[in-house]
Amino acid sequence: MSNPTATPTTLAYRHQVAVSAATGAAISKAAWMAFGSGSKAYSPDEDVALVAEFARVPVTCSVIGAVLTVRGNMGGILAADNVLREFGVFTESGVLMGRRVVKPKEFESTSEIELDLDFEY
Repeated sequence: MSNPTATPTTLAYRHQVAVSAATGAAISKAAWMAFGSGSKAYSPDEDVALVAEFARVPVTCSVIGAVLTVRGNMGGILAADNVLREFGVFTESGVLMGRRVVKPKEFESTSEIELDLDFEY
């Protein structure tokens, strides 16, 4: 069954998975969630980074069936005066797995947001 909220993975990440399948090399784990102020539409076949990254945090991951959920938390202090418009997940080796563009969100120093990206395998 397909997950309608799953984020399409980037070409760069799909390449990494294909090389691992061909060579037996380990796949770099999902490790970071980055937050940015860029509003350019997501292009899985072209994107390799956020448009305008301003913060990055370690993530937690969970797996149910074939769905990997990657969760990151960002506080207002980390956001500073930036407006959140995009976020994405990066592997430990620095490959962008996927990215989302969201409605602009502004933060106060005491506010916090928890965001998830789902990937279906």
